[in-house]
Amino acid sequence: MKLVQITDTHISHLGGSPSSNAARFVAFINELEPDVVVHTGDVTILDPDEDRDRVTAKEILAGIDAPLHVLPGNHDVGEPGDDPFGDRPVTSARVAAFRNHFGIDRFVDIVDGWAVVGFNSELFESGLPEEAEQWAWIETLPEQVGPRPAVVFTHKPVRAHAPEHQNTHLSIGPGALPRLEAVLARLDVRAYGSGHLHHYALTERDGAAVVSAPSTAFVHRGAVSADVVGPGLAQLGVVEYELGDRVLPSFRAPLDIVEPEFLEVEQARIALDALGVTL
Repeated sequence: MKLVQITDTHISHLGGSPSSNAARFVAFINELEPDVVVHTGDVTILDPDEDRDRVTAKEILAGIDAPLHVLPGNHDVGEPGDDPFGDRPVTSARVAAFRNHFGIDRFVDIVDGWAVVGFNSELFESGLPEEAEQWAWIETLPEQVGPRPAVVFTHKPVRAHAPEHQNTHLSIGPGALPRLEAVLARLDVRAYGSGHLHHYALTERDGAAVVSAPSTAFVHRGAVSADVVGPGLAQLGVVEYELGDRVLPSFRAPLDIVEPEFLEVEQARIALDALGVTL
C-alpha cells in the first residue's frame, strides 16, 4: 500500500509561489499514484481567520485523485498555549471554519489492512469542548484499529526533538502527552508522521519510524536552531510511504519546484502585516 503525506502548503488566495507550488505538487502526487493522501496541516498561509485562503486551498487540493484526509495546523485553526502565533489562539469558531471546508479534523481509515489515523494537534491543552470530544474519540482508537498496524498523523509532532522543547509551540503539549502515549501504547504503531517544522527528517522511536515532512511552500533555512527542532533536510517536498512488511518513508519532489525563503514570498509578507507580526 502506498500513502503520500503533504504538509504546510500555506496556500494563499493571492496566489504566488505557495499556491503554484501546491498545484505542482498535486500533479506530482497524482504521478506517484498513492492509495491515500494525508495533508498534515497549515493548509493556508498564516491567518486562520482568512476564509478566502481556505476556499483557494480546497480548490487546489481537489485536484488530488486519491482519497484525501486533511488535518489542521496552527495557521488553520490557531494554537493552544501562551503567546500563540499572531495572537491567534485556537477557538471553537476557527475549528468550525476549518471543518466547514475540509471536514472533520480526525479520522481512522482502514486501507489494505493498515489503519491510517489522524487527529488535531492544536486541540490538546486548549480547554475547548472540541478537545474533550477528541479525547473521547481517541480513547476508542484501540477498538477502532484493533490488531492492525497503524500510521499516526498530526500537524505538530507527538514528541519534540528533545524533552526540554516539549511545548505547544513545537509539539503536543507536555500536559497532554502522557495520556496520549497511554492510548498509543495500545496500538501497533509502525510510523508517526507530522509537519510544522518545515524540514524532512527520519528517525526511530520504540521500533516506529518518526517522520517530519517538509513544506511545499517555502523553506526556513536557519530560522530555528537544529538543537530545537532537530536536524533535517530543508527542501520542499512530500513524503511517500510504502506500507508492507515494514514502513519505508521516502522524500519525494519534482525537479522543477521553486524553493523560496519564507520572507522572500510576497504573500507571506502581506499575511504577516495583516496579523501585525514583525519578524
